[in-house]
Amino acid sequence: MDLSVITVSYNTRDLLRGCLDSVISTLGSRLEYELLVVDNASTDDSVAMVRDCFPQVHLFDNLENRGFAAGSNQAIAESSGRYVILLN
Repeated sequence: MDLSVITVSYNTRDLLRGCLDSVISTLGSRLEYELLVVDNASTDDSVAMVRDCFPQVHLFDNLENRGFAAGSNQAIAESSGRYVILLN
């Protein structure tokens, strides 16, 4: 795996959708990559949107807002890329 792209989200469903669309369309098949999204207890259906529209995403559905640093560390621990991008 070349790259792990990590995004931490809280109530940003529409922005998150645009972000994931952009990453997928930009990287395409140029690299072997994985997408990891940490959702910090959003109430705007962000989790459902990711599950429905981006089944390839490794989704962490936190029950509380753990913040950016803890969410990033959570995903980094599970990532498998040689390089990691924290896309905020």
